[in-house]
Amino acid sequence: MLGRAPGSAGKPIAAGLVALALAGCGGGPSAIATSNRTFYDWAVPTEGAGKLEFEEHYPPLDLSAAEPFPEYVGVTVLRHGIHLSKPKDWILRDASNQPGQAYVGYISPNAYSFAVYERPEAPSTPWLDMMKRFEDDTQSLGAKILGKRVPIATGIGQGRAYDVTRNVEAAKSPLVSNSREYLVRGATRVVLVQIVYEGDDLSLVNPELLRVVDTLEVL
Repeated sequence: MLGRAPGSAGKPIAAGLVALALAGCGGGPSAIATSNRTFYDWAVPTEGAGKLEFEEHYPPLDLSAAEPFPEYVGVTVLRHGIHLSKPKDWILRDASNQPGQAYVGYISPNAYSFAVYERPEAPSTPWLDMMKRFEDDTQSLGAKILGKRVPIATGIGQGRAYDVTRNVEAAKSPLVSNSREYLVRGATRVVLVQIVYEGDDLSLVNPELLRVVDTLEVL
């Protein structure tokens, strides 16, 4: 399980068990990964000048590469409400700055996606009410929640972790999509962090993603 339990000094809650089958190499996506539409079906063109509308550089969270970890770049997203440190080789897939529904989605050459969605919740909402609404929303769309409500802490913010599976439409038969999801509350907003991955768990990329979750600042 990615994330830090409150007071755990940055230690992961639990490690993954099975390695991902797809791993990228170098600075770009692997050929196998880019053929997978789950991860590489761009919905909004976000490269070039348009990218600055959704993402700005945040130097305090930059980190140089140190084997086996990649170089990280600090960014500000969701209308200056979120800071995080992301691997430099992530690609911005799609995004929106619509108030109350802002989101940003990235894809990794290691065949997973990472997204942050603004939730229409007041930060003062009791946790039980907030979690129930999220769980009801998730299950109403046909998803199954396998594990839920594990307490975590991020750089700034407290949250609850979930493991979720969904059926994704495919040409021959539905595919099963696995995700690790975090409902995180900050001082002024509530967000959902969603990591969609292939394979049985996140074990291969847990170390890479741990910094992203640990540095997530929900302002």
